Amino acid sequence: MSEHLYTYDDPPNQRHLDQICATLDRNGVIAMPAGVSWMFCCDAGSKKAVQRMLMLKPGRDEKKPLSLVCSSISMATEMANIDGLAFKVLNRIVPGPFTVLLPSSRTLPKILKNKREVVGLRVPNEPITLAVIEQFGRPLVATSVPADADGQMLSMGYQLSDAHGNNLDLIVDLGEELPALATTILDLTHGEIDVIREGAGDLSLL
Repeated sequence: MSEHLYTYDDPPNQRHLDQICATLDRNGVIAMPAGVSWMFCCDAGSKKAVQRMLMLKPGRDEKKPLSLVCSSISMATEMANIDGLAFKVLNRIVPGPFTVLLPSSRTLPKILKNKREVVGLRVPNEPITLAVIEQFGRPLVATSVPADADGQMLSMGYQLSDAHGNNLDLIVDLGEELPALATTILDLTHGEIDVIREGAGDLSLL
């Protein structure tokens, strides 16, 4: 059963940050808030952890690129090729509830590479998550938490514990209910802005 860690982010508890990062370093799979929804995440460089994380979503379309969660645009540039348009767009929308599809760079971990050579990038407006990634020093690979058997998105940490606690190493919980909304997905791989999915992200920012 996973450990359920109740913490806070103003400012983050350093002991808790150390614990979270240590779990990630040990090929751990954790659940954390990501602004508008919960996410499963792990070290992008750990093949073992990525495979464990994907087992939490057995129905996931394997053709869809995995998302990397970064703490800044600067970190994102290490994993994707960001041209002038992409840089302009990212400066307008991050941090926030957007997933941006970009051409992947050569430094992308091998397990994340796909035939399209595309990677999804996120910089969520979630202080605790950004603090974890900043201390960890490298991006996390993430996927959204699936809906329950009734099709309802999970919004509270205890719901994740009940549904997925046996397959997670740690649940990082601020004790708050999340909106449980999808991100807006933008495809910037063709030199223009293509809205793949309209979600919580405000398109007027574009």
